[in-house]
Amino acid sequence: MSSNASVNGLTPFALVTPGGAHEVRAVSERLREHGAVLLDGLHGRDGVRAVAELLMDPVLRHRDSGPDGLTALRDLGASIAGRSTFAGLGRGALAPHTDCTQAQDPPRLLLLACQQEGAVGGSSILVDGRRVLGDVLRLGSEVLAALSAPRAAYFGGVDGRFGPVLEPLGDGRWHLRHREDALARFSPDAVPHLPALREAVRRNAVTVRLRPGQALLVDNHRVLHGRSAFTGERLMLRALGAAAGWLELEPGFAAPSSSAA
Repeated sequence: MSSNASVNGLTPFALVTPGGAHEVRAVSERLREHGAVLLDGLHGRDGVRAVAELLMDPVLRHRDSGPDGLTALRDLGASIAGRSTFAGLGRGALAPHTDCTQAQDPPRLLLLACQQEGAVGGSSILVDGRRVLGDVLRLGSEVLAALSAPRAAYFGGVDGRFGPVLEPLGDGRWHLRHREDALARFSPDAVPHLPALREAVRRNAVTVRLRPGQALLVDNHRVLHGRSAFTGERLMLRALGAAAGWLELEPGFAAPSSSAA
């Protein structure tokens, strides 16, 4: 059943019975409207996997995932110290970013399900790219041109790729691909505008504290996600994948109107 409660503008929807018409319709509508949905009732690895299979077609395997496609995100301590590509398996803060920025086509959906939360800190951070684009548009054509150039950024290591931060898809729709860590470098034209971009990300960030059984479903082509640093025990299960057809997601996201930006 859906709930009228809200967390920073995200309405929670319980997805206890995968396939229930009311629940899946609500998830689809809210995901298309806001780019992220807060779900409830995802307990245990099998439960998370079942919901991931409902939402994604297919669930994608990842370097750190198990055979079922789920990645257990918890602090691995000294075993990953100093390894920038394993930052998600530590306890440090993660700046808002797109997952798999180096991929030709990053996974459309990210599901992040809380299973154990005894930490101080560790809140999830979300940034709506539609609002970021609105801020960039107000900064003028020079800023937009630099950030939307085909070689505005290089994402990844030796197997990475060049690409725009804000990519126009046509028909007023856009795709956001962004990170600012060791896996991103920016063109000389884009570098002067990074402070303004960072400010747009900071200004539009919202914080969501997940309880055990709750999960965030995120449109990875629109919404940046990160987390605050934490101490204590924290276990999240993550799934990445293409969007199931019933979600009816169009490519990218619509540019904000002047009234909504």
